Amino acid sequence: MEKEAKKFLEAEEIAQNLVNTLKQLHNEATSYQTAKKELDTVRQRLIGLIDSTEKISKGSHEIINVLKEIGAPEILGRITKVENKVNEEFAKQSKSLQNLKIFIIITLTSSVIAIIVGIIALLR
Repeated sequence: MEKEAKKFLEAEEIAQNLVNTLKQLHNEATSYQTAKKELDTVRQRLIGLIDSTEKISKGSHEIINVLKEIGAPEILGRITKVENKVNEEFAKQSKSLQNLKIFIIITLTSSVIAIIVGIIALLR
């Protein structure tokens, strides 16, 4: 009977080991499923990123083609011309403002002199 009890205990230990192995296998399978879901999510995001990058590169290519057609030196030349024109207009405006300032000072001075002469004439 002792032999049978020993065999029963061995069978129970083997069964317990089998249950533990099955639990580990189940946990690994579950973690693999979770990892697969996460990888699928990452894959979908990468596909979106690739699509966005493709759209950006197509747009950049079109811009480069337009710039080639126009010519970068010509664009820079036009920008320089506009810049020169703006500087000329600024100089003209600055000169006009200076003349206006002088005119205002002369007008104020003559007005003050006229007021003083008027006051002196009234006081006599």
